[in-house]
Amino acid sequence: MFSAKVVIFLASLAICYGAPNAKLSSKKLKISPGVDVKIEDYPFVASVQWCNRIYGICENICGGVIVNENWILTSASCAFEARKVIVGESDLNAKHKVIVNVAAKYKHPNFTNKFGPNDLVLLKLSEALTFNDKVQPAKLPSQGQEFNGTFVVNGYNSITTADYSILQAVTNLSLISNDDCYDKFKKLLPYEKIVIDDDSNICTFSGASNTCSGDFGGPLSQNGTVVGTVTWTIKPCGASGAPNVYTKVSNFIDWINQTITENS
Repeated sequence: MFSAKVVIFLASLAICYGAPNAKLSSKKLKISPGVDVKIEDYPFVASVQWCNRIYGICENICGGVIVNENWILTSASCAFEARKVIVGESDLNAKHKVIVNVAAKYKHPNFTNKFGPNDLVLLKLSEALTFNDKVQPAKLPSQGQEFNGTFVVNGYNSITTADYSILQAVTNLSLISNDDCYDKFKKLLPYEKIVIDDDSNICTFSGASNTCSGDFGGPLSQNGTVVGTVTWTIKPCGASGAPNVYTKVSNFIDWINQTITENS
């Protein structure tokens, strides 16, 4: 039997995945425990933006990865609201930032919902990016490549307030097995359907969830090579005992290359 406190705690936990349903307003909901970093250290990071067409106001909804001068990789669950992309900025409120419109979107054909495998979309930009020390394409792994060691995840967070427009990083993350990842989530959410797909997903664990709303599609990387993109986590953000789940980029390299070739 669960105690009353345990029942209340479990009721407060839920699976959190990409936009639009993951928009959260609390100032406490941010990448945790992240530190501010310079875009020069992670020049392949992008901010995927939703824009209010009436008022012309845009805000970060997801992270993204620069694949080349014309393409951004992010979470498929972010695709519907993706309107613009910002690159080359540590601070999304900077006056002179590079903003490019999204011209077309190509979801992975086997992505079926906001909480499932194959959570990737390629965004084709309306104009080519100019590369410099703040804007660079990511290094991508080879098809099927495996990784070990430590990793870093980047995000701008949910910026429903201007406080969370700064690029952050959580470092020294380690991979855990997908079985271990599943077991940790089931302990926290015994009545939720947990999907950890071996072909699509990898997980990290640092004792608590690190990513949050606004970070989906953002990169998990190792020495500049993008190993994963944030696909879902648990809320409230920073929940103790919760891993983070990513799309395993190395299993989608053939799809990325084919999609870009066929639509360039």
